[in-house]
Amino acid sequence: MNTILLESKQINLEIWLPILISLITLIYTILNNNKLNKRTKKNEESNKLNEQWKKDFEIYKEEIRQKDMINTKLLTEIRTRASIVPYFNIVLNDNRIKRDKDSLILEVGLINIGKESATNIQLDPLYPEKKLEGYFIGKAYPGKQYHIYEYLSQYYAMATEEVTFKIVLNLPKGKEMSDFLNFRIKYEDLIGNTYQQEFRFGFYMINDSLGYSQDNSSYIPTTKEK
Repeated sequence: MNTILLESKQINLEIWLPILISLITLIYTILNNNKLNKRTKKNEESNKLNEQWKKDFEIYKEEIRQKDMINTKLLTEIRTRASIVPYFNIVLNDNRIKRDKDSLILEVGLINIGKESATNIQLDPLYPEKKLEGYFIGKAYPGKQYHIYEYLSQYYAMATEEVTFKIVLNLPKGKEMSDFLNFRIKYEDLIGNTYQQEFRFGFYMINDSLGYSQDNSSYIPTTKEK
């Protein structure tokens, strides 16, 4: 009887052992495949991200290249325009600011940096409806009035020539003030084209110190319809 049971167990072991080994192998294969699939998927996602990053970077480089081309073209146009039409640049020297009792006198220069001469140069009011008060617009003191003290030193300017004028304002109470002004001129070239050009500059008075701000602008002249 014992012999029969022993033989039966041996037979069962011989049957189930391969099945068990196959089952373990199958589970291992499944788990290994899952890991491999996850790894492959992760690599694919990583590759996709890398490819997308490369595409985005190429797009970014192209955008930068296009912007550089536009900026280069604009600078070329500005240089070309400055070379063929009268083009003024603002000139500010601290020693041109004078205090006269309760008034401050600002002398402003405009130099023709173009290659063509300018004629019939005039101060052009930004707000004509304000008449004499419409030539200069301040930013820090909206109610402050700036007036022409001396008009343009000349009505024409050849290349490299400078035109000057003076502005006067009543000083506010106190020892300090600073402001930024905008103004505009108009002029013609030798064949009768009319241009407008706007400027911006700042000045300050701190105790006994008078000076112009380094922050100033000479904007590109525009053609004015007659």
